[in-house]
Amino acid sequence: MKYLNILVIVSLVLIGVICYLVQAHISASNYPAWHTAMGNIGSAVLICGLLTLFQNIITKHLEDANLRKLLKISTSVHDSRLMDILIDSSKYNYTNIIVKSISFAAIMNDGQRWVGNNSPALEQRFSRANTTTEFFLVNPDSPFCQSLANKTQTTLESQKNKILTAIGLIESTYNRSKKKGDLKIYYLKNYPTQTLFFSDESVVVTPYQVSSGRTKIPLYEYACEEGHNTIASYLFEDLGRVRDESKLISVNGQHLTERQAVETQTHEKKKTVWSKICFWKKSIF
Repeated sequence: MKYLNILVIVSLVLIGVICYLVQAHISASNYPAWHTAMGNIGSAVLICGLLTLFQNIITKHLEDANLRKLLKISTSVHDSRLMDILIDSSKYNYTNIIVKSISFAAIMNDGQRWVGNNSPALEQRFSRANTTTEFFLVNPDSPFCQSLANKTQTTLESQKNKILTAIGLIESTYNRSKKKGDLKIYYLKNYPTQTLFFSDESVVVTPYQVSSGRTKIPLYEYACEEGHNTIASYLFEDLGRVRDESKLISVNGQHLTERQAVETQTHEKKKTVWSKICFWKKSIF
């Protein structure tokens, strides 16, 4: 329809111009009727073409305005880099962000069902070289675990087992893979207020309902755009703080002792500090 309108407008303008050119070659004294007729036709066609053009411009503007109003697409929503909204988060296919991302992180309550549903994609991921994967789960010994059990209407022991089962499934999936990527599993210091999945290109967010039990929950996906203050940039900053305060419990499919966990995290922090120093030295000099 868009190209048809353009074709009509261009045709009308061309016909109008041709009529004027023909009028210029007709003698007004010898053929006054034809001279006048071609001029009138040319003027009418050109005016029609211009009116059609203005109508399309105005209609397009009104359509865009109405569309933005109907969909409630405001400037703030655009600036947030919101990519997608689903009413039912279970309809989202995580395979793409799991398999294709170089860096991937997930913050969840226990993640047992999610890990089970996405084990084939995780195995593919763990078999890719130069990938980093992080899981942040609720600490089964934290006070929140009891609250989580109450909310999901189960026992504390059952809730702890769900977390431990999810960890075991992640580790077994890694050990079943070609083990080319890096895997780390953490216990959260606090409790997650929403499920978060971080990939190279986007952050997927599913909020938790306040009421007990389980219900259908929505999903929001925000694009990552370096150098812009967006929802994704805020969430990535929070991920960095979560990583610093969380407890590392497993690396590359193997459980760590308390001493190993402390030594590994201390080493990682030193590497991070040193990389920042090198970056600033490079920037200054």
